[in-house]
Amino acid sequence: MIKKVNMKWFIYFFVFFLLLTLGLFYFLENSGARAIQESLVNSSKDQLSYADSIINGVISEASVYGAQYTAENSVRYLQSQKHNLGPYDFQMQKNAISNRLLDPLLSSQAIESIAIYWGPDGDFISTGSLSPTVFESVTQRGWQYVNGSFIYYSVYPYFFQPEDLANIQYVVGVKLKTEYLAALLEKAYNGSNSNAYFLVGNNTLISSKTVNNEIVEKAKKTIKPDSQEIFKFDYKTHDGTYYVLTKYIKPIDTYLVTYTRTNAFLNPLNLNNQVFFLSILVILVIGLIMIFMFYRNFYRNVYLLNKKFYQVEKGDYGTRIIENPDNEFFNLFQSFNHMVAKIQALFASLKIETDLRRNAEIKQLQSQINPHFLYNSLFFIMSLAKTSPEAVMQMSKHLAEYYRYLTKIDSHEITLASEMVLVDHYLSIMSLCKNIKYTINLAPELRDWRMMPLIIQPIVENAIQHGIEERQGAHRVSIDVKAANPGALIVIANDGKGLTPDEIKQLEARVQNDLPPKGTNGIGLWNVNQRLKNIYGESSSLRFFINDWGGLTVTFTIDFFPDEGGHYAVTDRG
Repeated sequence: MIKKVNMKWFIYFFVFFLLLTLGLFYFLENSGARAIQESLVNSSKDQLSYADSIINGVISEASVYGAQYTAENSVRYLQSQKHNLGPYDFQMQKNAISNRLLDPLLSSQAIESIAIYWGPDGDFISTGSLSPTVFESVTQRGWQYVNGSFIYYSVYPYFFQPEDLANIQYVVGVKLKTEYLAALLEKAYNGSNSNAYFLVGNNTLISSKTVNNEIVEKAKKTIKPDSQEIFKFDYKTHDGTYYVLTKYIKPIDTYLVTYTRTNAFLNPLNLNNQVFFLSILVILVIGLIMIFMFYRNFYRNVYLLNKKFYQVEKGDYGTRIIENPDNEFFNLFQSFNHMVAKIQALFASLKIETDLRRNAEIKQLQSQINPHFLYNSLFFIMSLAKTSPEAVMQMSKHLAEYYRYLTKIDSHEITLASEMVLVDHYLSIMSLCKNIKYTINLAPELRDWRMMPLIIQPIVENAIQHGIEERQGAHRVSIDVKAANPGALIVIANDGKGLTPDEIKQLEARVQNDLPPKGTNGIGLWNVNQRLKNIYGESSSLRFFINDWGGLTVTFTIDFFPDEGGHYAVTDRG
């Protein structure tokens, strides 16, 4: 196993090991920092929840006092007794109510004052700083933030909401101590690196310390009115990174916001991590320098040599190594260049010989065209010269185009479309001589693809001579050329004499044989099949099937990819 490890894999392993070490360290650093931050966040959330519970308790307490004095009989009937009592007795009744309003203030640290305002008569009772003006516009029960203070208003009638301000008999107001709320903020934040404040109406702030204005503006854009969740977001300022927690207090429509600076907690850990990271980085740099020196003096030259051999393998015999390294690879590169030059000269000679052989094969194919076809065509022209000049003109035109094509097939411009034109001329001539109906279908996207010449016409000729002419009433020929990955599928069918399954197997065996059949029977199909296999590969061999007409169908494929297309492979269209 050790012997199979080359230097390339050693380099990969070394780099992988260093990167893995740095990755693990980075993961541990982030995990430690994340654990500390999560602990801080959870602690802050607990404190925020604790402060929220106290505030909700204060809100509930104030709401209870408001409801209590709204429903108290002495308050409810005070105005109705005003006309029955004298001024002195009425004032004594008001003083008694005022004394009862003072009772909650003695036991509550959060309630600053309680007041009752009778709007229709303008009577007013207060235990502190509340004035009648803050009651004049009250129309419904609930909390309001007025003149820098939270006030809970409870209106009478209590059990239904009056639709008109004139229907409100009196209003009870309970005012909270703003200083008490500010003092509660210290229970919501964690240590000297934290702060907290109340955000009222997206503008007003209540805080016991100076707050960071950048965080305040960011919080205004981020907060959500959801009293069930504590929302968190991170924010970076010029003086550090903060995590911000917000809690919506629905009864008073206020947000409790806390923020904590994380740098003070994470800086010591980051310092230790940076020292270790720097050590690993130095090791990585030294290792990379060693790898670079090895790569420059050895591995790059081996890779270059391997790349050049691959180019030669792909047929690029003009490639050369122009680098001149000052080491042992110089002689190796010179030997490579000398070897490739010899191979290039050998292939140039072989190409000339191959071209000459191909031209000889084409001339031989041209000479194999059935001479009886020409004789019969000429006799047909002679027989109809006097009676049907139009048929003579058509026959002469197709015959001239047919033989002109045969004289040009060595120009290497043969395409599927041009081969179909040749077949069309041939079938047109045969349809003038015999009762033959034919169809030719060529997929438009395949028209310009190049192919080997004289492949389809011999198969069509064989279909007429050995199929249609040997069956009474046969007259149909169809040729379909369809796109098939990665080339084309060519299907030639006729309704002539069919073959049995055994005869088809014998025919396939004859055309697949390496040696041509004896005599002239089957030599045309054998020749076509050998040319297909030599140029396009074994997968392009002829296949034979019985069709729905009862005749014979011949199919084969052409692979246009350069790796298997030989001389006729398509590298450029058109």
